[in-house]
Amino acid sequence: MTGRRFVLYVAHGADCFVQEAAYSILSLWRQTDAPPCEVVVVTDRPERFRQLLDDRPSLHLLSLSPEQRDTWRGAQGYIHRIKPLAIQWAAQQMQAQADDAFLYVDSDTVFSHSPATVWAQIEAGGVVLNEREGSLGELRRNTRSHRRLFEACQAHRFQVRGREQQVPLSTGLWNSGVLGFQGRLLPVFDETAQLIDQMLPVVQVHTVEQVALSVVLQDRGLRLHECLSDVFHYHVFKEFRDDLALFFDRYGALPLAERLQHWPEIDPVRRIQPKLAFNALPKWQRQWRKLWGQRWQPLPYPWA
Repeated sequence: MTGRRFVLYVAHGADCFVQEAAYSILSLWRQTDAPPCEVVVVTDRPERFRQLLDDRPSLHLLSLSPEQRDTWRGAQGYIHRIKPLAIQWAAQQMQAQADDAFLYVDSDTVFSHSPATVWAQIEAGGVVLNEREGSLGELRRNTRSHRRLFEACQAHRFQVRGREQQVPLSTGLWNSGVLGFQGRLLPVFDETAQLIDQMLPVVQVHTVEQVALSVVLQDRGLRLHECLSDVFHYHVFKEFRDDLALFFDRYGALPLAERLQHWPEIDPVRRIQPKLAFNALPKWQRQWRKLWGQRWQPLPYPWA
């Protein structure tokens, strides 16, 4: 290793997002065999984080002002435009060097294993993302949003890193809930924001941020790696926020070591399974069960 390692979070607004990020940080601190790293959180709720997590020298809380948040949202008020610019700013605040390794994770993630492999991929010059969901062409019939995205990219040309071009149908669309990169790649985030501003008026989908990032990374010809085993992204499991509220109500005042011991009691990798099993049923079965009030049921809590 030649540089430093940082895990980055952006968590602002409602308390559920702060709880998600705090629980994710606890999952990282549970990995006793993980390589050392520093944790950086961009937030408008630093005091709340201090309530949920003990202060550690390796934990850095960077205050996000309403003015900065609104500036990052841009003229079109797009909430997810904050993400690339906040990541870039956080790295700059930590005086990023070219060979430093950064691992951004969305607040609704947990570290299910040590991220040692992820760090190795980043430090070898690769870029780590959550997962490749398919190509622009492959996904065009998947959902209405994918169809709108495909049609907009067919009808328009965009300036990508200073060159006007049409987005190729082979472009992979990547979930950006995990994003690992070296400090030398910080210009990617300005390029992403510039492409977001071009795409938003003609691509009316909420995932424009990760589409723009996907296009920019592939235009640079970077090596992209999936991260599915070490970091679990539970973005389809919004019900987990109820579990988090109960967890912190129950254990939030305990010493950090005890909170870490209780962490597995609501592990989302396990608690999401009933919902995944229900969603895997044929559509007609799901509709029939909903009609008869037979929706999926959450797992019981160990303390119940």
